[in-house]
Amino acid sequence: MTNVMQSLVATGHTIRGVCYAKSNYLSQAIAALSAIPPERVGLNGEYDYYGLVKRIKTSFHNQVGRDAVKQITVKQRGSAVILSGQIDTLDLLDQLVDLALHTEGATHVEVHDVQVNDLELVRSAQVA
Repeated sequence: MTNVMQSLVATGHTIRGVCYAKSNYLSQAIAALSAIPPERVGLNGEYDYYGLVKRIKTSFHNQVGRDAVKQITVKQRGSAVILSGQIDTLDLLDQLVDLALHTEGATHVEVHDVQVNDLELVRSAQVA
């Protein structure tokens, strides 16, 4: 390598963007780059920037039904899942948070501006 560098410098060529690495490091780096981060895996194992959201929505539809979650919005920020919208009960919200947390690639779930239609649990807890 040094001979190549001296040859190029001696002839007045400009060297831009050269990276030197040990051969085993390079193969490890390439392997790491070819792996898809868990939050970016799509429904069929392909790379999908919004893969985590799509897998969570599918899980919601399969586990609780489309009608139960039709007014919930699911977004992702990296591996964070964000739920917002309207839900029927706190129990359903707990179930959705649990499903999202158990989805591969999700690290935490944030609940923002979720309106709960039936607050019977909250009312009965305040009376007791």
